[in-house]
Amino acid sequence: MRKRSGFTLIELVLVISIVALLVMAVGLTSGIRENAKVHSASESVKALRTAAESYIAAGSMTYTGITVDGLKTSGFLPGSFTATGTNPWGGNYVIAANSDANKVDISMTAVSASAAARLSALFANSAASTGYASETWTATF
Repeated sequence: MRKRSGFTLIELVLVISIVALLVMAVGLTSGIRENAKVHSASESVKALRTAAESYIAAGSMTYTGITVDGLKTSGFLPGSFTATGTNPWGGNYVIAANSDANKVDISMTAVSASAAARLSALFANSAASTGYASETWTATF
Protein backbone atom coordinates (compact mmCIF):
# COMPACT_ATOMS: atom_id res chain seq x y z
CA MET A 1 0.00 0.00 0.00
CA ARG A 2 1.05 3.46 -0.83
CA LYS A 3 0.97 6.13 1.90
CA ARG A 4 -0.66 9.37 0.78
CA SER A 5 0.01 12.65 2.52
CA GLY A 6 -2.39 15.58 2.67
CA PHE A 7 -5.84 16.33 3.99
CA THR A 8 -8.96 14.33 3.39
CA LEU A 9 -12.11 15.97 2.12
CA ILE A 10 -13.75 15.57 5.53
CA GLU A 11 -10.85 17.32 7.26
CA LEU A 12 -11.04 20.23 4.83
CA VAL A 13 -14.81 20.56 5.31
CA LEU A 14 -14.36 20.58 9.10
CA VAL A 15 -11.69 23.28 9.00
CA ILE A 16 -13.73 25.45 6.63
CA SER A 17 -16.81 25.03 8.85
CA ILE A 18 -14.89 26.04 11.98
CA VAL A 19 -13.43 29.11 10.24
CA ALA A 20 -16.91 30.11 9.02
CA LEU A 21 -18.31 29.81 12.55
CA LEU A 22 -15.51 31.96 13.95
CA VAL A 23 -16.10 34.64 11.32
CA MET A 24 -19.81 34.69 12.14
CA ALA A 25 -19.08 34.90 15.88
CA VAL A 26 -16.79 37.90 15.39
CA GLY A 27 -19.44 39.62 13.27
CA LEU A 28 -22.12 39.03 15.89
CA THR A 29 -20.03 40.39 18.76
CA SER A 30 -19.26 43.61 16.90
CA GLY A 31 -23.01 44.09 16.37
CA ILE A 32 -23.62 43.49 20.06
CA ARG A 33 -21.02 46.11 20.98
CA GLU A 34 -22.59 48.67 18.64
CA ASN A 35 -26.04 47.92 20.10
CA ALA A 36 -24.65 48.52 23.59
CA LYS A 37 -23.12 51.84 22.53
CA VAL A 38 -26.38 53.02 20.96
CA HIS A 39 -28.33 51.97 24.07
CA SER A 40 -25.88 53.72 26.40
CA ALA A 41 -26.01 56.90 24.32
CA SER A 42 -29.81 56.88 24.21
CA GLU A 43 -29.98 56.53 28.00
CA SER A 44 -27.62 59.50 28.42
CA VAL A 45 -29.73 61.58 26.01
CA LYS A 46 -32.83 60.66 28.01
CA ALA A 47 -31.07 61.72 31.24
CA LEU A 48 -30.07 65.04 29.66
CA ARG A 49 -33.61 65.59 28.40
CA THR A 50 -35.10 64.85 31.83
CA ALA A 51 -32.60 67.24 33.42
CA ALA A 52 -33.51 69.94 30.89
CA GLU A 53 -37.21 69.47 31.57
CA SER A 54 -36.51 69.71 35.31
CA TYR A 55 -34.61 72.95 34.62
CA ILE A 56 -37.76 74.41 33.05
CA ALA A 57 -40.03 72.99 35.78
CA ALA A 58 -37.83 74.66 38.41
CA GLY A 59 -38.80 78.08 37.11
CA SER A 60 -36.68 78.90 34.09
CA MET A 61 -38.86 80.33 31.35
CA THR A 62 -36.61 79.23 28.45
CA TYR A 63 -33.59 77.01 27.84
CA THR A 64 -31.32 80.02 27.32
CA GLY A 65 -28.06 79.52 29.20
CA ILE A 66 -28.53 75.81 29.84
CA THR A 67 -25.28 73.80 30.16
CA VAL A 68 -24.27 70.39 31.45
CA ASP A 69 -22.29 71.99 34.27
CA GLY A 70 -25.26 74.17 35.19
CA LEU A 71 -27.53 71.13 35.31
CA LYS A 72 -25.02 69.34 37.56
CA THR A 73 -24.68 72.35 39.85
CA SER A 74 -28.47 72.63 40.13
CA GLY A 75 -28.72 68.94 40.99
CA PHE A 76 -30.65 67.96 37.86
CA LEU A 77 -27.78 65.74 36.70
CA PRO A 78 -25.60 63.57 38.93
CA GLY A 79 -22.24 65.11 39.77
CA SER A 80 -20.55 62.12 38.16
CA PHE A 81 -21.99 62.92 34.72
CA THR A 82 -19.17 64.06 32.46
CA ALA A 83 -19.85 65.68 29.11
CA THR A 84 -16.35 65.64 27.67
CA GLY A 85 -15.07 62.54 25.90
CA THR A 86 -17.58 60.23 27.57
CA ASN A 87 -20.13 59.30 24.97
CA PRO A 88 -19.74 55.69 23.82
CA TRP A 89 -17.75 56.72 20.73
CA GLY A 90 -15.35 58.92 22.73
CA GLY A 91 -16.94 62.24 21.83
CA ASN A 92 -18.70 64.91 23.85
CA TYR A 93 -22.26 65.57 24.98
CA VAL A 94 -23.50 69.11 24.45
CA ILE A 95 -26.77 70.65 25.60
CA ALA A 96 -27.80 74.11 24.45
CA ALA A 97 -30.84 76.21 23.74
CA ASN A 98 -32.21 75.82 20.24
CA SER A 99 -32.72 78.91 18.05
CA ASP A 100 -36.25 78.67 19.48
CA ALA A 101 -35.39 79.20 23.17
CA ASN A 102 -38.37 77.06 24.15
CA LYS A 103 -36.59 74.01 22.72
CA VAL A 104 -33.33 72.37 23.68
CA ASP A 105 -30.69 70.69 21.49
CA ILE A 106 -28.79 67.68 22.78
CA SER A 107 -25.77 66.73 20.67
CA MET A 108 -23.10 64.06 20.61
CA THR A 109 -19.84 64.28 18.70
CA ALA A 110 -17.76 61.48 17.11
CA VAL A 111 -20.86 59.44 16.24
CA SER A 112 -20.80 57.10 13.25
CA ALA A 113 -23.41 57.49 10.51
CA SER A 114 -24.96 54.09 11.25
CA ALA A 115 -25.23 54.86 14.97
CA ALA A 116 -26.75 58.27 14.18
CA ALA A 117 -29.40 56.61 12.03
CA ARG A 118 -30.28 54.20 14.82
CA LEU A 119 -30.41 57.00 17.40
CA SER A 120 -32.66 59.04 15.12
CA ALA A 121 -34.98 56.06 14.78
CA LEU A 122 -35.08 55.63 18.57
CA PHE A 123 -36.05 59.27 19.10
CA ALA A 124 -38.32 59.62 16.05
CA ASN A 125 -41.46 59.82 18.18
CA SER A 126 -40.17 61.94 21.05
CA ALA A 127 -37.82 64.48 19.45
CA ALA A 128 -39.05 67.49 17.49
CA SER A 129 -36.24 66.72 15.05
CA THR A 130 -32.94 64.88 14.73
CA GLY A 131 -29.99 65.55 12.46
CA TYR A 132 -26.52 64.34 11.61
CA ALA A 133 -23.62 66.30 10.13
CA SER A 134 -19.82 66.10 10.46
CA GLU A 135 -19.96 63.17 12.92
CA THR A 136 -22.33 65.14 15.20
CA TRP A 137 -25.78 63.82 15.98
CA THR A 138 -28.32 66.29 17.36
CA ALA A 139 -31.84 65.88 18.71
CA THR A 140 -34.16 68.80 19.40
CA PHE A 141 -36.74 68.44 22.17
